[in-house]
Amino acid sequence: MAGSYSLGIQSVAAASGAAFFTMHTGANIRARIQEIGLFVNAATASSVGLIRPSNSPVATTSVLGLAEDPADPASTLNLDTAWSTAPTIGTSFLRRITIPATIGNGVIWSWPPGQELVIPVSSFLVFWNFGALAGSVLNAYVKWFE
Repeated sequence: MAGSYSLGIQSVAAASGAAFFTMHTGANIRARIQEIGLFVNAATASSVGLIRPSNSPVATTSVLGLAEDPADPASTLNLDTAWSTAPTIGTSFLRRITIPATIGNGVIWSWPPGQELVIPVSSFLVFWNFGALAGSVLNAYVKWFE
């Protein structure tokens, strides 16, 4: 049986046309995303899109996921907030939302059991600011299986 993992982070306040944060898998195990929560930390409207990158970003600031059962092996998925090679994107988003400018407003995206969003091995997902202005820092969490 796959292990269950989660992590809560604060993103960067992404400039227009930049990443809030990314998630990436290691070389051996894919991740199956169950749920993502995104909430604005400031009274700043924030446009957030979930997309697969067009390039291979290189993360420099990462946090490893946490096993929900301490007996499970360590996670291989990281959430990233800085890059030496920043992500670039196309135009086909998996999800998009503009979160209103009220502290604490947000969204929860979920996928039903057996239909989770997959991040293949050695791959990224990007949380992208598609808006015309800088976005708020996001308080975010992700829940997944490996």
